[in-house]
Amino acid sequence: MKKTIYPNHTRIFSLLLWFLFITSSITAQNKDNSKVEIFHIQNYFTEAYLVKGNSEKLILIDTGVPVAGYQDSLISAIKKLGFKPENIALAIVTHGHGDHAGNARFLQQNFKTKIAGSKADLNKFTSGKTELSKSEDVSIWGTRLRQYSDLDYPAFTPDIIVENANIDLKKYGFDGKIIPIKGGHTPGDLLILIGDNLFVGDAFVGTFKAQGGGLAPDGHHVREHFYHENRQLADQNLKLIEKIALDNKVKTIYPTHNGPVSTSELTKYIKEEPLLRLLSQQNESLNTEDFRIVSSDENTAVLTYIEAIKLEGKEAKNVFITETYSKEKGSWKMVKKEVN
Repeated sequence: MKKTIYPNHTRIFSLLLWFLFITSSITAQNKDNSKVEIFHIQNYFTEAYLVKGNSEKLILIDTGVPVAGYQDSLISAIKKLGFKPENIALAIVTHGHGDHAGNARFLQQNFKTKIAGSKADLNKFTSGKTELSKSEDVSIWGTRLRQYSDLDYPAFTPDIIVENANIDLKKYGFDGKIIPIKGGHTPGDLLILIGDNLFVGDAFVGTFKAQGGGLAPDGHHVREHFYHENRQLADQNLKLIEKIALDNKVKTIYPTHNGPVSTSELTKYIKEEPLLRLLSQQNESLNTEDFRIVSSDENTAVLTYIEAIKLEGKEAKNVFITETYSKEKGSWKMVKKEVN
């Protein structure tokens, strides 16, 4: 069962959020084969997951951006769901960027919440620096969003510092574990496995679609994040995440942005990524990750991407482009282009 609860007003994101015009929402996803409940909290171009197990204990995955108003919206969302912030047994920060670690200190100070974070990102946590200068842009979106994403946040020290070993979550009331990996997005990337659910932070993001003149998540497909500190390692980690998901019979994977996606969608992306990059080279104005394959087989591929079009005397607007490619004599050629 999937249930969405909308606040009384819509929160419009600032330019940091330009590429996503999302109505703030709380999505509850109840698993038929588990008593685990997952609530997706979306506000201020930041997302967090609240997880409830068999007891009153809660786990919060990521803490959101350090911007005015977000702290109140986060606490309000938790209370609106019928829970008490004081019952958050553990908040897990998946990595040291400000849109994930931004309110860890606030939770420590106001609710005595225990915070878990990776030792590999400890310098970011204790300095309150996202350090985006260490990351390379993967797509045009990284270039566009960089100046708005390099957020400072209140410095803190995690109560649980995750090193090389998994952390069992039983003491916090959950059948699950924190899994440290050699992060490509940042050195301190953490995965969280709870039941048949896998939370992956910014190892990748979900895709988005054109909507109302802007962009909104489509909630189905996988794409590479807009920037990584180690892109090669981030690519390799996709296969590691897939293996962890398959080994643990994970049905649903939760990137912090624009999730969730199915494990099969991650497998599909890994399989099609080489073709994605090959076809993107045929259009010099577009980066690989500005494309998304919708479907492909041995001789046909359908791709989509967002393009800004400016008509004379009018403001530029985003349009959704669909291109169909056919393989002829070993080479891919575009045979159809549609603008929506």
